[in-house]
Amino acid sequence: MLEERDATKVTTASLAKESGITEAALYRHFPSKRSIFLELFTFCDQTIFQKVSEIKKQETIAPDEKIRLIFFFFIIFLEKNKGFARILSREALGPNEKNVIDAVNQFYGRLELSMKQILSTKKDLIQLTPGISAHLITSNIEGVISRFIRNGFKEMPSGYLDNYWALLSGSIFKIN
Repeated sequence: MLEERDATKVTTASLAKESGITEAALYRHFPSKRSIFLELFTFCDQTIFQKVSEIKKQETIAPDEKIRLIFFFFIIFLEKNKGFARILSREALGPNEKNVIDAVNQFYGRLELSMKQILSTKKDLIQLTPGISAHLITSNIEGVISRFIRNGFKEMPSGYLDNYWALLSGSIFKIN
């Protein structure tokens, strides 16, 4: 539903109807719309950080390749789960979902920290500091999400993924 319509129009009544259950049954599982968003975000968070953790642990993969794999995974994940883009952009979240907004903000902080840690292992590979490099990548990810939403999920970011990466890696990594 987050993919198909204005996120502010998603109500517990419309969720219940779309799910084929009563609103009362929905409230037995989720006390509020906020808890539904938090559950969705938690799944997204766990999925992405499970992959980030797997990539970080690969000792045979160079840091620049690890960063590329994280970037590509994130973008492909969002293409396949378009509704999460609205949560990660915070567009679907209103003032009543402050705890979810805080969780999304922490998510980006952790993502940036993970990339900074990877980049810190080979500082001689990068032109900027690990922190600035990680910030640049995270900002680009948020921009890709925003553009994906803005074009109504019609133009897939993976169509430009190699170009995005060429620009980012050229800005971050030293040419050997």
